[in-house]
Amino acid sequence: MSIESADNNSYKSTDKIDRKWIDINIPCSDACPIMTDIPGYIQAIMEGDYKTAYRINREDNVLPGVLGRICNRPCEPVCRHGRDGLGDPVSICFLKRSAADYGMEPVKAKIEPNGKKVCIIGAGPAGLTAANDLALKGYQVTILEQFEQPGGMLRYGIPQFRLPYDIVAADVKSITDLGVTIKTNVRIEDQREFEKLKKEYNAVILAGGCMLPKQISIPGMDSKGVYLGLDFMATANREEFDTPLEKVIVIGGGFTAVDCTRMSYRLGAKRITLVYRRTKNDMYVGEHELDVMETEGIKLIYLASPVLIEAQNGIVAGVRFINNSLGDDHSITPIEGSEFFVEADTIIFAIGQKAEENIFGNSRIQNKDFFVTGDFRNGSSTVIEAAADGRKVARKVHDSLSDSKGLQDVIVISEVKDTGRKREYDFIPVQPMGTTHMHDRRIKNSEVETGYTKEQSVIEAQRCYLCHYNFQIDIKRCIYCLACIDVMPVDCIKMAKDIKVTEDGDLHYIETKKWDEVEAITIDNDNCIRCGNCVRACPVDCISISKYKLEQVEKYKGADIR
Repeated sequence: MSIESADNNSYKSTDKIDRKWIDINIPCSDACPIMTDIPGYIQAIMEGDYKTAYRINREDNVLPGVLGRICNRPCEPVCRHGRDGLGDPVSICFLKRSAADYGMEPVKAKIEPNGKKVCIIGAGPAGLTAANDLALKGYQVTILEQFEQPGGMLRYGIPQFRLPYDIVAADVKSITDLGVTIKTNVRIEDQREFEKLKKEYNAVILAGGCMLPKQISIPGMDSKGVYLGLDFMATANREEFDTPLEKVIVIGGGFTAVDCTRMSYRLGAKRITLVYRRTKNDMYVGEHELDVMETEGIKLIYLASPVLIEAQNGIVAGVRFINNSLGDDHSITPIEGSEFFVEADTIIFAIGQKAEENIFGNSRIQNKDFFVTGDFRNGSSTVIEAAADGRKVARKVHDSLSDSKGLQDVIVISEVKDTGRKREYDFIPVQPMGTTHMHDRRIKNSEVETGYTKEQSVIEAQRCYLCHYNFQIDIKRCIYCLACIDVMPVDCIKMAKDIKVTEDGDLHYIETKKWDEVEAITIDNDNCIRCGNCVRACPVDCISISKYKLEQVEKYKGADIR
């Protein structure tokens, strides 16, 4: 354990119990692959401070404008506000967007060049995040991008009605403003060029992503009117798709499949059907994506797989499917005799992407001057996961090229008097996201979600339980008057016995109603709504409020916290 004073009202701790407290009590941040300080930026929005909210997001996940629109939201299903009887989860992603919409400003960073150069191949989320983090450490970073614009899947795989190009450009500019150079239309064609880069730079990071659609072998795949999902999206995004659409079938269960259905709608298709081989719960998208497809009239068929593409004179006529059953081990078994036919003039297979590996040989072997990151290393993933891996690999590069001994988790604990949260905030319903009218949905590049107003964002932020606040009772001062229990609006204050703290930081106790067994009055932060009623009711001022924030600092030889 190590504790260091930060200022008069806060201190820094490396105690594993304090670190464990964050993982247990801030479930949204714990679920975020990049550990965004979610309650920190939501409280800033609640206070109307959008610049601070943006700064927190920009420090943590680098691409706030992008992720505020297309993140897959792993934080929201674990939000405490979404538990049974407590309403809907806080709209964390929408609030991230509000921080960018209303608080975006240039990054102010004092950068001291270290004289070392890093080349990154690929300007997708992983490459951009790695570039950002290394630039801040003083590296001269150059990104080589094979396409006309940076962004990777952000620019060519996601439609503008979900992610406008200017939003991608703004987030990318905040990285190039740090001194990062992006060279577009540069493609590394072979191992020889790759080896040349390794000689020119102190380190090379391969962040090529998964931009090649997976192939599928079904009779009739060569018929006119059959497309692979990523090819279809890239062609449509480049304004190069000019084939009339009437009856479209999209096969797949991920974000690209959803985007293909919605793009087909905007390209004029009259009937659109998405077919997925498993169940609704197995899809890689959330309820939000399913809701917007339903709104746009897209039909969904589950537990069906394609077996044959039927064609007339080489032109698609439809698809023959077979129904599936799922075993206890989640394996798929075709149901004999269950085949059915769906008529179509366009068939889009959106069944995932893969990396382009043949250029770089055995390209996943990393060493002191060569690193691999993002989807190229891990397979197709989400934007936030790719960004998190970009940060992880940037850290490895820095450790390899400097005297750093890695990162150390430090918990900054600040003493406060009040959280600013009120009990009545618990009853605020989730704020709806504004959307364009249905008669405008056919406009291909018109963003559907229009964002929260400032008033909406403040109201939605008020719903957050602000789980980064820790309420504690000083048992040496407590007089066991139960005034706190009398005013608690939820069952979060307990009389406890048999209190134990395990070596890994877990707190265990048994609740008791017998006075002669009570060892302490304790606050269950997992149920606490941070309203502060107990603090105001305590006659002896024995309840304190601490704000916890995770920071990572570099370890150097002879120093633990710097």
